[in-house]
Amino acid sequence: MKQIGIDAGGSLLKIAYEEGSRLRLKTYPSNQMDQLIPWLKTLAPETALQVTGGRAEALKKYQPSFSIFKEFECVIEGTNYLLMEENKLPDVNYLLVNIGTGTSFFHKKERLSGTGVGGGMFTGLGAIIANTADYHTLVDLASKGDRTKSDLMVSDIYPFSSSPIDASLTAANFGKDQLDNSISPGDQLAALTQLIGETIVLLAVAAAKSIGTKEVVMIGGALSGNSLLKKVIASFESMLDFNLTFLEKGSHAGAIGALYYRK
Repeated sequence: MKQIGIDAGGSLLKIAYEEGSRLRLKTYPSNQMDQLIPWLKTLAPETALQVTGGRAEALKKYQPSFSIFKEFECVIEGTNYLLMEENKLPDVNYLLVNIGTGTSFFHKKERLSGTGVGGGMFTGLGAIIANTADYHTLVDLASKGDRTKSDLMVSDIYPFSSSPIDASLTAANFGKDQLDNSISPGDQLAALTQLIGETIVLLAVAAAKSIGTKEVVMIGGALSGNSLLKKVIASFESMLDFNLTFLEKGSHAGAIGALYYRK
């Protein structure tokens, strides 16, 4: 093993390395960096570490020698690698949406814009709602919830007549009485997932139009194991007229880009 790619993000540490000729991926919570280093030293004590992400410098406390690369460049490099590997490379220019702790929008090598709506918002507000910040627990609760118990729907506003827009759309996120005892934390987490998905889609479509494309590729740690968020995002594809691509290993695009970074 010649090198290991690490994306030290705000919420997660993503690791990419080759074992034999196969790409391997691992994930640690960012607050468990002290558990990562013993694994690295045991696995490959002489291996070069190629690191990116906002918390890259924090690794120096545990491992003084490694190379740091620019996060945005690694994300784009890793995405291009995965698009080729998964045979999903769009025929035209595409908008890249990276949903991590926050969300960034890229075109080619340029970051167009970003928002604080993303995985960090999900775990932050999720901790208030469900009294836990464990990502997988929150995702599981959300998947079992019913967001229509928390969100005010268009159908709620037009119960006795046809609505001027699709009745299944959200009229107001968290628009119902949240003190109603029939609304569970799972229902509220499902509503939170809907809010995050809706916001990202609307911003993505606007960004895609600004660069003249309908192709949108989505990656990022917040999509990892989160089928509900993917479902929310995909539900708007035909309605808002864009072509959506999810990458199977997109949560590790930054780490993969760092691994294969061309100096």
